[in-house]
Amino acid sequence: MSRATSGQRGDLDVLEEVWSELPTSFKRELEQRLLRRINERCKRQINAGDYDATVALQDLYGDFVDSIADDNRFTDAVPRKVGEDHASRLVFQRLIDELEERNTILYVYDRQRVRSRVAEVTRYFALLRQRFVGEDYEFTPSLTKMVKMDIQSREKPKWGEDGKRINSIVRDIYQDVRTSDPAAELADAFDTTGDWQDAVEEALTLVRELCHELGMTGLAKYQGRAFQRLYLQSVTDDNDGTARVITASTGGGKTEAFLFPLLTYALTAAQANLNGARALLAYPRTDLCDNQFERIVHYLYTISDLIEADDSTPFNELPFTVNLQHSSSDDVEIDCPECGGRMSAEDDFECSEDSDHVVDYVSTGNQSQADIFITTPDTLHRRLMDPYGQNQFWKRGHPPKFVVLDEVHVYTDQYGMHVANLMRRLKATMSAVADEQDPVLVASSATISNAEDFTKRIFEASDAEQIKPYSKEDLEEMDDSRSEDLEPELEEIGWEYLVFVKSTEPRTVQIPQGDDVFKPRSEWEEFDETNVTNLSTMIQVAFAFYHTILKERPEDDDAKDKILGFVDSIDSVKRLGDYIQDAEGTDDNDDAGLYSLRKPDAFLPDTEQTNPDCPKELFRGSAASHETAVCEPLPPNPELNPCPVYEAGECWWTLQDDFLESMDVYLHKSGRTETPDGTGVNDDAWDMMVTTSALEVGFDHPSIIGTFQYRAPMNIPGFVQRKGRGGRDPGDQPISVVVLGTFPEDSFYFHHEELLSNPSDEYLKISLDEENEFVRTQHIVSAIFDYINVQHQDVSDEIYRRLEMPELINILETDREEIVAWLDGAFSSSDLDFLEGVLDDLTDYIHLTEMALAPHEQLEESGGFEKFWEALRIESGTKSKQIEREKEQLQKLLTQFEMLEGLDAAGGDTE
Repeated sequence: MSRATSGQRGDLDVLEEVWSELPTSFKRELEQRLLRRINERCKRQINAGDYDATVALQDLYGDFVDSIADDNRFTDAVPRKVGEDHASRLVFQRLIDELEERNTILYVYDRQRVRSRVAEVTRYFALLRQRFVGEDYEFTPSLTKMVKMDIQSREKPKWGEDGKRINSIVRDIYQDVRTSDPAAELADAFDTTGDWQDAVEEALTLVRELCHELGMTGLAKYQGRAFQRLYLQSVTDDNDGTARVITASTGGGKTEAFLFPLLTYALTAAQANLNGARALLAYPRTDLCDNQFERIVHYLYTISDLIEADDSTPFNELPFTVNLQHSSSDDVEIDCPECGGRMSAEDDFECSEDSDHVVDYVSTGNQSQADIFITTPDTLHRRLMDPYGQNQFWKRGHPPKFVVLDEVHVYTDQYGMHVANLMRRLKATMSAVADEQDPVLVASSATISNAEDFTKRIFEASDAEQIKPYSKEDLEEMDDSRSEDLEPELEEIGWEYLVFVKSTEPRTVQIPQGDDVFKPRSEWEEFDETNVTNLSTMIQVAFAFYHTILKERPEDDDAKDKILGFVDSIDSVKRLGDYIQDAEGTDDNDDAGLYSLRKPDAFLPDTEQTNPDCPKELFRGSAASHETAVCEPLPPNPELNPCPVYEAGECWWTLQDDFLESMDVYLHKSGRTETPDGTGVNDDAWDMMVTTSALEVGFDHPSIIGTFQYRAPMNIPGFVQRKGRGGRDPGDQPISVVVLGTFPEDSFYFHHEELLSNPSDEYLKISLDEENEFVRTQHIVSAIFDYINVQHQDVSDEIYRRLEMPELINILETDREEIVAWLDGAFSSSDLDFLEGVLDDLTDYIHLTEMALAPHEQLEESGGFEKFWEALRIESGTKSKQIEREKEQLQKLLTQFEMLEGLDAAGGDTE
């Protein structure tokens, strides 16, 4: 029942009084509810084919009243002398006006209807044409067949006060340690149980202080579970070989879930003076390696500061180091953890802004020993066999304790087979070096549903456990009493938009020229022809996307104004980037790019008038809320202020304000960022970055607010990762646009768009054929060289670097039983006859290298030829010496070839 009306008090006074009493969080909540309803109603209309979607304020108000009817946060804020009905109308209108002022919605028609900004942009995509400077838009070809829109909730784990306090996590871990026995390597290192427990306590205390320093007084509950399980598994004898897989949403803190226990173990092992590595972290992309390397460096910098500031710690300085290894690690650059300048491996990580800022606990390349190694599976594959890995791992007393595979959803198909067999080789080598030390095996991913089964198989572990934040559905499925005391650990933080654009069929289109524009098509004599392709749609969508979506460039906070685009071909990166940059550029008359042909010139009288089709004469001179407007302040509509250009989709109403300039396009491929003209860059001046799967994971730029995907993605988990690159902050509402072509797979995904926007677990399963015979054969051969690298360290360098084949043959023959046992330990699921057969084939092949390069009786009488392996070997020394040696070998081969030609001319046998 309503209270009395406000009487003589003005509406503004009433609104101000009510508004000031409403909790800020509640006003934000109400605003987001309204925006979500507007978007949902626009979505239904768009997906039904009505691209001029609108929502009546009257309908929204009815929903609004229902939502606050029994909410004390609203009723308590309304004074007794003010009617609730009247107050609700005023608050509703204030919320709508604020949404409109921030450009998240638009008033349409007579200000009694609204449309969301995303729905407006989707309308532009639906009406998109291929434009050319100087051409009449009425004759240019349409590029879009259909569009669809979807909205999906975004969730993140609860942390902070809603998580578990770090003090409580540390206390629980230490209580378990007090009743446990140490791991074997720690038991040998410490004289007494008390010494071991003291080391554990000091390590835990330091990492707790690290969390406090980083503002992480409370971790997510799943992070706490991971910390406890992984650290206890590493320092106690309670390690049954179970692998752990950490799964949480993109940006949900998976890295900290395994990194904090890893760092704590490294601190513990440092106090034990263990000679060896602490951890090996493998990432599927070099860019992701670099990203995680920088993150770890910043954590280590904070730990180093804490040690320096506290004399009570057992360390005088940071007790461990980190090394980055991959094909281009020597070119890496990171932000200075002290001042934000730049540090590069080339300059030994000396800050570009202050030479006193140097991090001396990091290294790159394959020459340095370290405690924590960050690498790729391909680099690790080489380190198992070569002398660099021998020096870094196997000549030291203890191999890495932690083995981490991040983003394991990438390890599918042949790459997955490769990594699975690589893990078997790694475990076999680690066991041979220190069979008493059990490794801690960790995987992580945001997009995998068969997590435990996959993790168990890729590591060949005895068992696997998934650690994740519990959802409401997870708790309902639990069949034990534990669920009664648990609460859901995920919270909704907003939503994300997805727009699916279906291209028209590729075709050739005629565009009339001159006076033929006024004639029927059958009478055209002068015309140009243009080809319409799937790529044409992507190009136009790309710059429509950037210029029309809602972007922010606040003075204090991070901007939200960058777009990351994905294609699945390196060639397409270059081609698409070139075309977009060309469309954004200038022509011979210094006119702006093609986007400017869609500017609402009548609405922007103070800007350069570039839209040749804008019918300025149709619009009235001013409007109350837009003093400089020369047309109505609302988007044109057929009933009140008709505009044929807007109705045709050739006036982009939201192309306004600070985003009227051309965007800068960068390309990222093969680990290199460059401009479309091929110039390498290392800055942040891009507006749109076109890339491949290289930036699919680990590229966490805070300014990315939109992503696009050209053509059907290679797989669904990969697409989920790609759209997760946008909107890293909780308050963001990112947009992902998928431009689908005319191929069968594109059509499939357009008609089943839910597979991309909200895939079920069935489509997030990662397949793995770890016993594939062809891939396994390659790794069996590699494992033989792993054996030599560990068991014959005195000669393995000569064999690997200088092709010392007689020594290799001797080892293959004399150590045959030991090698077979090694292979059987690494590949226990393979048949023993198969393993021996590969060894026999390799031995036979190596024997062939003993043959002369070109055996011939007549030539043997004059001195003979080198053995094949001798001709290929490279002398040790500098690169220049190696080059000279190769030149000599080449000249020797040419001389031998000339001798053979002479024999042939004399009638000799040159077979």
